Amino acid sequence: MSENNEFLNVQELKIGMLIKRDVIKNGSLLISEGSIVNEELITRLNKAYFLEKIEVNVSKEVIAQSTKEAEMQKMEKTFKEISAGLKELFINLDKADGDKINDLRAFSEKIQKELKSTEVVISTVVFKGSGEDYIYRHGVNVAILSALLGNWIGLEQSKINLLIYSALLHDFGITKLDEKVPEKPDILIEEKYKGTMKHAKIGYRHVDSIPDLDKSVSYGVLMHHEREDGSGYPLAITGEKIHCFAKIIAIADELDVMNSDEAYKNERGPFEILEIIKEKSLNKLDYEYSKVFLEHISNYYMGEDVLLSTGEKAKILQVNMNDLSRPLILKDGDFIDLSKNKNIYIKELILN
Repeated sequence: MSENNEFLNVQELKIGMLIKRDVIKNGSLLISEGSIVNEELITRLNKAYFLEKIEVNVSKEVIAQSTKEAEMQKMEKTFKEISAGLKELFINLDKADGDKINDLRAFSEKIQKELKSTEVVISTVVFKGSGEDYIYRHGVNVAILSALLGNWIGLEQSKINLLIYSALLHDFGITKLDEKVPEKPDILIEEKYKGTMKHAKIGYRHVDSIPDLDKSVSYGVLMHHEREDGSGYPLAITGEKIHCFAKIIAIADELDVMNSDEAYKNERGPFEILEIIKEKSLNKLDYEYSKVFLEHISNYYMGEDVLLSTGEKAKILQVNMNDLSRPLILKDGDFIDLSKNKNIYIKELILN
């Protein structure tokens, strides 16, 4: 392991660093040489008001993690800015003035610029969801996931741009509903609040009226709740009748909704959500698109730390596509195949 020695203040310490010298204050030993920095150690130093610099060894792994955290914070700021801009676009969508296609193009360019750091995108969007912003940040997340899937299935660049426009606007109709509905994702409340289902047609009418905008954008908005078996809405169409943008957005929409609802996520865990996408690909979601999506997304779970049902921590080594919720993990130096050990399951991802 390649290491670098540095002298850092307490607030600069990162979990995983190695203390290189005894930390002493007023003749008393606070931390022994060779200790690994963890949350308890940092708390102890803060309580002791230790102000001097501490000599530590910083491994490449710790540096990489710190860099990833900084990149995630920067990316999160960008996505919040795009979400705020999307809210402004929604407000102005009915107005005659303004170049809405240029606005959409600018959002698309920002999103695609961030997609160059796919690992950080996955950590920021897929692992964390859109929080309580079920319209604008959700729209941004769905656009990001749709763009990723569009790239993975080989869509040409011009179609990727249009797909992002459609995904950004897919839930615009919700902001125009007459019926007051709870601020929850549409997928989770549509059975109870039937009026929610009107949003696809409402959104379609508004988006379709944008001058010079390609029809594929409004088709994606109209059909993103259609399902392969005809059980969707508003047209109840099946299979090939559903526009490919809508098929892609449907997968991205389902994943972000499940990842963003804390109660839903806590009840099922991160891998159960992938299993649900896989199960729905048998009759609800496009099978081939779902297969490609899961194969790519699952790769980014490898190397992530997880909390087990036993309360212990482990690291994901390999994801089994035939049993997504039960990967191969490493715990305390031991390899554990969860597909063969049914008494343990993954409770949650440990995210920084």
